[in-house]
Amino acid sequence: MAERCGKLLIAERSCELAQGLSSWLTEQGHQCKTVDNIKDVLMTLQNEKINVLVMDARLPEDMGYEAISIIKGLHRKLPIIITADENNPEQESRIRQKGIFYYHVNSFGLDELILAISNALVRAAQ
Repeated sequence: MAERCGKLLIAERSCELAQGLSSWLTEQGHQCKTVDNIKDVLMTLQNEKINVLVMDARLPEDMGYEAISIIKGLHRKLPIIITADENNPEQESRIRQKGIFYYHVNSFGLDELILAISNALVRAAQ
């Protein structure tokens, strides 16, 4: 089952993830927007049609995990993929309780993240 072309929002302080995904995104015909703070995440979600949000676990500055609840309140069905630099079971458990689509530890590699994004795009298209 092929996913339709979608629009991803990647929220991270560095552009490493967006750069790592850029060739795959282009090949698949997906659009990508990057932001580096939670305010821009919320503004983008209010003003644009986003199919999948990929967000660094460290990004939500002062809001912490509440940012996920706020985003879910605005866009209940938006698949949210959280990326983390380290495997922290406590953090993962707290974040998963917020109803995210997928929790990705960066050391697992891009292939796993690409699969998660593909699955999230399929769900978003339903």
